[in-house]
Amino acid sequence: MLKTSAVVPYEKNAKKHPDEQIAIIANSLKRFGWQQPLVVDRHNVLVVGHGRLMAAKRLKMKEVPVVRAEDLTDEEVKAYRLADNRTAESGWDDLLLGESLAEIPTIDMGDFGFTFGSSDDEESDWQWVDDRDPSCQHNVFENQERMQFPIENYYGIPVLAPTQTTGDKMLRFMDWKEIDNPQDYIAHFYYDDYKFMSAWREPDKYIERLKKFKAVITPNFSTYTDFPRALQILACYRSNWCGAFWQSMGIDVIPDVCWGDRESWNFCFEGIPKGGTVCVSSVSVRNDKLFNGKEDTLFKDGFDEMMRRLEPTTVIYYGSMIDGLEGNIIRVPSYYEEKFNGKRKQQAE
Repeated sequence: MLKTSAVVPYEKNAKKHPDEQIAIIANSLKRFGWQQPLVVDRHNVLVVGHGRLMAAKRLKMKEVPVVRAEDLTDEEVKAYRLADNRTAESGWDDLLLGESLAEIPTIDMGDFGFTFGSSDDEESDWQWVDDRDPSCQHNVFENQERMQFPIENYYGIPVLAPTQTTGDKMLRFMDWKEIDNPQDYIAHFYYDDYKFMSAWREPDKYIERLKKFKAVITPNFSTYTDFPRALQILACYRSNWCGAFWQSMGIDVIPDVCWGDRESWNFCFEGIPKGGTVCVSSVSVRNDKLFNGKEDTLFKDGFDEMMRRLEPTTVIYYGSMIDGLEGNIIRVPSYYEEKFNGKRKQQAE
């Protein structure tokens, strides 16, 4: 075991580790523990495990397990570092992957970066987006310069128009090809940010597809409590900007309401209209590490505050229910719940 602060990241590490990936690795460490140690050289410089080290720091771990590669030369260490990253790259057998996921229904594998039986093909257009890449940041400014929307709050978060549209048939937008009747479904973005970042980066690209749905829920950009406050605010801004843009294109938009700790209440409800339909999700709530076992309480507190401030006529609730919530709630099972129930039904038959 070494102190986390004693492990030195390799300054020329060529492998990228986007924030979304680190969050997934952190989820894995929390759930499964350290089953694979880091590898360091004789000087404590990291050889293998940069993503795990970053996740450990995010989890505020004081110590990490290591294996010391003392029998390798400096050149071999550099070669091993690259070889380890390269040999980890391979594809998936989608059929076997789907069957494997179905065999572990009580664990939400979405927390670890998996989608159930859905391949990211060319038609889905979802790409892994590294937000540290400057090319992914320009839309923060271009979208703002391109189109201004009504703003009535300190944070400049666009204001959405209310809708009374409701329903219990929801579909991940990335699965749009799986149905023939999108007009009966509400499209949602309750999955990994990197799979729908294109909705923000290229907002025109999906207009015609989105228009085919009964309604669309604004993108659920992550507002985890360990994110810097500025990024949490940006997540709310991006979500409402997309919603305002889609509304300007004639699409029926249902606001997603997402909060973290109590401090996030200062901005997370801004731009959400009163007296309309809203949507919330409990998916991944229990993986927000800074809640420290108080996930249900903090979620309920935020829910109650939302009801007080926004007075929604209907709340579409996606995911497992948390006790004590009151209001006109339409509960919709999560994607994994539906897959599990379908698998269980098949087994029963």
